Amino acid sequence: MKPNGNRGLRAIFTIFWVVGSIFWVLIGALDGDFVTSLIHIAIGWAVIFGYISLREALAKRRESEVE
Repeated sequence: MKPNGNRGLRAIFTIFWVVGSIFWVLIGALDGDFVTSLIHIAIGWAVIFGYISLREALAKRRESEVE
């Protein structure tokens, strides 16, 4: 796997995730439950960063096993 092999897809996904987060905050502000909205966004960001970190760690492990 190339070091920056999936950079474009990750950038597009991050842009959509940021736009979705802003939308979620606006919904929370309009609904009057702003804190719950921020908690949902924080959980979502934690899950996605955990997934990306785990995926990169597994890819590095596979690369080291191949060499």
